Amino acid sequence: MFENKKVIVYLISGMMLISMLFSGCGKNSEKIVTNKDDAIGASTEDASETSLPSVEDDEGVIDVEEEDEDDGKGGEVSTGNEEDAAIADTFEEGVAFIRRSGGVLPEIDYDTVKYEPGERDSELPVNKKAPKEVEQNIKNDKVKSLRLHRSGNGATIDFTVYTNPEDRLIDKIVSTEYGSEGREVTGFYYKNGVLLYTYRYIDDLYGINADDARRSGGQRCYFLNDFLAECYATYGESNESVTAASYDTMNPDIRKEYDELEAELVNRAYVNYNVLRSIPSTAKLYGYVADEYGGTLANTKVTIKSEANAYENSVMTNGDGYYEFAVPVNTADWYTMEFEYGDFAPSRINDIYIRPRTIEYPIGVTYMAPVGENKHDTDIYLLDVTKQSPDKLKENQYEVVLTYNNEKISDLLPFTLDLNSGKYENDMSQVITVDGNSDYKYFVTDQINGKKGNNLANDMSLSEVQVKVYNKNGLVGSFQTPIGNSGVVWEVFEIKGSEIIPSNNYYFETGKNIFF
Repeated sequence: MFENKKVIVYLISGMMLISMLFSGCGKNSEKIVTNKDDAIGASTEDASETSLPSVEDDEGVIDVEEEDEDDGKGGEVSTGNEEDAAIADTFEEGVAFIRRSGGVLPEIDYDTVKYEPGERDSELPVNKKAPKEVEQNIKNDKVKSLRLHRSGNGATIDFTVYTNPEDRLIDKIVSTEYGSEGREVTGFYYKNGVLLYTYRYIDDLYGINADDARRSGGQRCYFLNDFLAECYATYGESNESVTAASYDTMNPDIRKEYDELEAELVNRAYVNYNVLRSIPSTAKLYGYVADEYGGTLANTKVTIKSEANAYENSVMTNGDGYYEFAVPVNTADWYTMEFEYGDFAPSRINDIYIRPRTIEYPIGVTYMAPVGENKHDTDIYLLDVTKQSPDKLKENQYEVVLTYNNEKISDLLPFTLDLNSGKYENDMSQVITVDGNSDYKYFVTDQINGKKGNNLANDMSLSEVQVKVYNKNGLVGSFQTPIGNSGVVWEVFEIKGSEIIPSNNYYFETGKNIFF
C-alpha cells in the first residue's frame, strides 16, 4: 500500500471477459441529483449536434494515443457557455484561491450522485474518431496538475487537466488514483463541456509499458447525450464490446452492470469537470527547521517571496519544526525563502524553482545556529560529481545527478526506467537524451533496506537526498526527498517528450521486485 494513502482499488475480473466492461470503483449512495445543464451550461441538443457519422473499428480495438496518462497537447475553440469556463490560471488567481481556501484543497466526492445519465437513443451514430479529434485539437492547451483526496475512502487522486486557453473550456481530464495493486488511470474527453469518451486501465506502481497496461484490461467507452453508447474492453488478445443497441437483449445481470457503469462514469465526469475547473495550479511547499544537532526549532518564522510578482507570505514552524505553504505554480519565477529564529543567524535559500505541474515540493531540513556558531555545511557542490559540465550538453539532453549524506545512509541508487524499451540505468550522474517520444521515470532506491525487506525504513528520507537536473543552460530542476517518510522507493519525476513532470511519490510497497 502507499504511504498515507487509503485506497479503494479497481479490480479486473478474469472470470468473464464481458464483466470487465463494467468494472469500476464508484459506488452510488444517496441520490442528490441537480440539473447538469445548469451546472455545465450545455444541453443535450448541443451534444447531439456535435455527433459525427459512425466509424467502425476492428474488434473494438482503437489504437489511439490519447490513452497515455499525460501526453495530450492542446485546445480547440468551442462555443460553450462562460459558465463552463475554468478560472484564469494566473499567478494572481492562484494567490486569490489560496487566500479563499486557506491553502487546503477540497476533497472530491464521487459517492453523492449529482449528475445522471441522459435518455438513451440507440439510433444515434457514435463518433469513434472523437478521442483522436480531441487529442489533435488540444495542441495548445494549458495543462495543470492537481492532487486531491477522495471523500469516503481517503484515496489520493492526481489529476491532469487540459484547458483551452481561448475559451477556457476543459477538453480532457486524466485522473490517477493510487492503490495497493497499482494506479487506476481514467481519462475523460469533452467537447463544449459535454462528455464524449472515457478510458480506464490499471498501471502497476512503476510504469510497465503503457500500451501493455491498457491492452491487458483497458476499458474504452463512448458517450452521446450523456448516455453510454458503446463500451469495449481488452484482455490479452481478446476483445469484448457492448452497445446501447443490444441493451434489451442483454442478460439482466449484464444490463444492471451496464446501468451502474454508465451512472458512475457520467457522474464522475461532471464532478471532475466542475470541481477541477475552479482550482488553479498550486503546489504544497514544505520542510523542517532544526538546530546544529538536529533538534527541531518550533516558532521559527519562515517567509517565502516572489520578487517578480511582489508576493510574500510567512508562517511559523510547529512543535516539530515543520512548516508548509501553498504557493501558485508560476512558470517564470524563482522563489526565495528566509528563516528567522530568536538570536540565531538568519538563513536564506535562493533560487527555488517550482516547475510547472508540480504538486508537492519538499525543501528538506534547514539548519540554524546562534551567530558565529554555524558549522553545519548544507551546501552540495554538484559540478564535482557530474559526468560533464552542463554547458557541454546538447540541446536535447538532460543531466541528472543524485547526491546524499552518506554518513546517514550508505547505499542509495537511482533507477532511471525507459518505459519504451524497458531498459534502466543506475549511475549517480547520467545523461538522458530525449525526443518527442521519450518516456522515462526516475526513482531513488534504498538498496540495503530494500534487499532486506525493511520497506518501512525511513533512512532515505532522513539522508538529505537531492536530485538535480541540468540542461546546457544550467539547473532546470531540483528535488529533495520528503522528510520523515517510510519507504524504500522515491519516484522523483517523469520525462514525457522533453517535459520534466514532477512526481514526488514515496513507496514502501514496491510491487514487482525490479529495484533491488
